[in-house]
Amino acid sequence: MIGVAVCIVFITGKNKKAEPVIESLTPSVGSPGDIVVITGKNFGDIRDMSYVEFAGSKLTSSAYISWSDDCIKLVLPANVQDGLVVVGTKDMRSKPALFANEIEIPVPVPAVVQTNKPVISSLSTEKIGVGELLCIYGNNFGDSRGRSSVYFTIDYENKIKDSDYKTKTLLTENMIAASDFNGDYEYWDNSEIWVRVPDGACSGVVIVDTGKEKSEPKDITILRQKGYKEFSSKKIYLVQYTADVSDVITTDVSTITLRCPIPVEMPSQPSVEVTEISPEPLLNNYQNCIIHQITKKRNNSPKSVFKQTFVLPVYEIKTSVVPDKIDDYKDMSPSRYASLVKDDEIIPAGDDEIKTLAKTIVGKEKNYYRRAKLIYNYMLDNYKILEKTRKDDASPLDLLKKKSGDAYDFAVICTALFRAAGIPSLIDAGVLIGQDLMTQPHWWTEFYIQGVGWIPVDVALGAGMEYKKWPDVLDERAYYFGNVDSHRIAFSRGIKQLKPFSQDNKIVQYPRTFALQTIWEEASANTAEYSSFWSSSVIKGVY
Repeated sequence: MIGVAVCIVFITGKNKKAEPVIESLTPSVGSPGDIVVITGKNFGDIRDMSYVEFAGSKLTSSAYISWSDDCIKLVLPANVQDGLVVVGTKDMRSKPALFANEIEIPVPVPAVVQTNKPVISSLSTEKIGVGELLCIYGNNFGDSRGRSSVYFTIDYENKIKDSDYKTKTLLTENMIAASDFNGDYEYWDNSEIWVRVPDGACSGVVIVDTGKEKSEPKDITILRQKGYKEFSSKKIYLVQYTADVSDVITTDVSTITLRCPIPVEMPSQPSVEVTEISPEPLLNNYQNCIIHQITKKRNNSPKSVFKQTFVLPVYEIKTSVVPDKIDDYKDMSPSRYASLVKDDEIIPAGDDEIKTLAKTIVGKEKNYYRRAKLIYNYMLDNYKILEKTRKDDASPLDLLKKKSGDAYDFAVICTALFRAAGIPSLIDAGVLIGQDLMTQPHWWTEFYIQGVGWIPVDVALGAGMEYKKWPDVLDERAYYFGNVDSHRIAFSRGIKQLKPFSQDNKIVQYPRTFALQTIWEEASANTAEYSSFWSSSVIKGVY
């Protein structure tokens, strides 16, 4: 995959002075009105034409309290944004530091110091379904959540038995945390927690983990009347990809930033370990991306190569659903439901043709699970899957007229039809791993059923898409509605909306690739031209 970002500007002046250096930013998480102290060197004895920039916006003169060569004190303005902080002089710009606005985005905060072990005294109910709200009562949970989590039992490889699910091994390996991605946490204080039962949870125990200590396990039964999920056939992958930047042409000092996606953690991918990053990144993990940044001061400097390697387990997912037990989404958070049935930058759920087609397909069917199955079958009966991926700028809506499209088109349109039919859904992106261990970008869909969780649908493979298949799926059409194999790695769930580190930066997107994010690369205004190349993911080992 090759991406070239071109942005031409004309800037005069030479780099004559020492580059400003930010050594610390205190605090790095704040809100409007807070005093921030930036320490470092080469800021200049007086501010004059120098400035501090937050997320691409320069502060006005009223924000500065004091300025010296090694220390700047300022007050955060009302419109401060999270992002990169830069100190600039007339001739130079520092390398950035990271600031987060605690009002605008959820950020990790230091764990509340606990003096006592958390204790669960009781639960609002001992029998509950996936996605339903559980109240946990007790003490020493912490006045705010911080880095604390609530864990539930998950039955990997069908290991859980009534007699042994409380053993030490199962309490570490077969536990899953309630998810920020799903908005599972609704309230947290020292004696009470409101949390929704996470996708993948099964009967066993619930535990409160403050990051320093864990509570004793409390028994809980996860109801299975509507259905359940199984996770098996684990494979452990060692996967690597690289990104290259070369042929940089700059009118001055050029900054180029790469956002390298990290595989997402989800029940079928419960842990992701970064085993190698080269060179040392600017940020190890920011919005589930490794942030690499390079500064070029001259044209045609040597190629820069960025390598990242991960190891992660991947489980096959199988679902069993009792359609007659499926009802509406009245117990789901209204805001969460609304966000998963509307259109977004990728999913055209509000398109008139999509809405009309969805209504035609589902007819008078009220059951949301059966609606999803009708849409899946319609797509397989009416559209042909292409072997090759189409061009980035090709519209997935072409599928409705041309009756053929690639895996990206199939996943986008399937997700759009689900949403138009009132079914919460999202699109996953990652790589498909062939039996020869070669990879290719791939996309599939998940839809949500209250009481069961996220149900996977791979409409492209269900339609018979050709690749070096593994021999363990016989009836592809039946299998890929409700099940997915472990021959894939997911790098994103839904569209990842990212903001540029500077408002003036030129951004680069790659729509049909292994992660769906709004920014892959960004280059400063001084960058006239450069070339980039993102390699295919390489499977270095499978266990």
